[in-house]
Amino acid sequence: MTTMSGLLCLQGGREFTADCREMDAEVIAAAGARSAAVLAGAARVGSDYAGASARARRHYAALDVEVRIIPDPRDGVDAALNEMHDAIDLLILPGGSPSSLLDVLSGPVRERVLELHAAGAAISGASAGAMVMCSHMVRPDRGDVVNGLGLVDGLALPHWSAGSNPRWSVPEGTLWGLPECGGVLIDDDGPRGVGAGIASVHGADGWRPVPR
Repeated sequence: MTTMSGLLCLQGGREFTADCREMDAEVIAAAGARSAAVLAGAARVGSDYAGASARARRHYAALDVEVRIIPDPRDGVDAALNEMHDAIDLLILPGGSPSSLLDVLSGPVRERVLELHAAGAAISGASAGAMVMCSHMVRPDRGDVVNGLGLVDGLALPHWSAGSNPRWSVPEGTLWGLPECGGVLIDDDGPRGVGAGIASVHGADGWRPVPR
C-alpha cells in the first residue's frame, strides 16, 4: 500500500444520494473534517460542472460540512489553485468521465492535489474520482489503462457487484471492486469497507471481501 498521509476513500458511484450519507458521515468522522472542497473535473465544462458542484454542496450541507467549490481548472488554472489552499480538510472528486478528470488533474493542479494529501488532507473519490486516485486507471473512451495519481496501489472498478467479470487488469496489481454507495476507506491501518454493499479486493488469491 502507498505511504499514507491524509486518509482516502474509494467509492463506487451514485454519489451525493441519500444512500451515500451514512458512508460519507463515516468518512467525515474518520477524517475529522469540518470543511470540504469539491473539484468536479470529471464533469463537462459549464452547467454539468456547476450541477455536480451544487449536488455536492447540498449533500454535505445535510451532513453539517461546509463546502467550497473549486473553480473548473479548464476555465482558468490560477483561479482553481487559489481555492486549493492548505485549509482543505477533505477534497471530493465526483464521478463522470475518467479521461476528463485525469486531464484536469495534470500539471500544477495535480501537484497541488498531491501536496494537499501529503499535508494531511483526506480525499474521497467516487467512480471516476476513485479511478484516478489509483496507480492505474481505465480510460473507457480510449480503451487503455494508464497511470493515475498513485495514491492507492492498483486499479478501481466502480459500479461493481459480486460476480462481475472485469475486462481490465494491471500486471501484478490489485483490483478494487467498489459497489455503488459503498467503497473502501484507507488509512494507516489499511483498508476497510464502508457504506452499502460489499467492497472486494482482487489479488493473487482471487476476490475477497474488504473487512469492515
